[in-house]
Amino acid sequence: MVWKMLLLGVVQGVSEFLPISSSGHLLLGQVLLRVEGGLTIPIFLHVGTLIAVVVFMSRRIGGLFADMFNREEERRIAGWTLILYLFVASIPAALVGILTKDTIDRVMYGQPLYVAFFFVGTGALLLATRWGRERNQTFGISEAILVGIAQAVAILPGFSRSGLTIATALLLGIASVEAFEFSFLLSIPAIAGAALIDFLELYGTGSISQLAPPEAWVVGIISSAVVGFLALWLVKKTVVSKKFWLFSFYCFAAGVASLVLLLVFR
Repeated sequence: MVWKMLLLGVVQGVSEFLPISSSGHLLLGQVLLRVEGGLTIPIFLHVGTLIAVVVFMSRRIGGLFADMFNREEERRIAGWTLILYLFVASIPAALVGILTKDTIDRVMYGQPLYVAFFFVGTGALLLATRWGRERNQTFGISEAILVGIAQAVAILPGFSRSGLTIATALLLGIASVEAFEFSFLLSIPAIAGAALIDFLELYGTGSISQLAPPEAWVVGIISSAVVGFLALWLVKKTVVSKKFWLFSFYCFAAGVASLVLLLVFR
């Protein structure tokens, strides 16, 4: 089990931040490796990538807190406004996650063929950014809502959270660095909240100890954290250099490959 969690941790670290859908890859990995646990495995591996994004974004997070409590009114307003936008953008995914978690678990892990088509959907949106124009637009309440809806859609395995949120921001004309930072600041409460809710649910039912030995979870968390940090560096570089759309080709290939693999191994 340990080597399987190591492998899934590497998959999680690579795919969580690259716009290629970590949930889709983990679903395929669990099916092909015959690892039980449904949505609980992605949630625990997300702890590793949560560590990675907090460390990677620590300077931006520190700057945000400094702005929130700055003596200069303009900077203080800007800091609290960003917090408001992050809160608003978090609402759609929170509602979808709370209201449909059991349905998604049952449908997606019972009929994983859907993931192939969602990979293609991610690829199509990424490719669209090739023709998007950066207008140095800044986030407003409408942009925050649209990015939040994109994050909610990405709860479905095969749709990439980073891919959909960054691509949506870029298509709205948001500057590339701001699109990157907003997407991954937004990921922090999403990942932390989902992990906490699922942990409490598992702890309450007493089933958490039955999923895997502790060393397997530790290996998975560490591997996803280390690989995730490196993946963050890569995705930031591609967004800033206007090469984000190149990941679309991988998503198209992943869609076709996953369809073939699932038809063969199911």
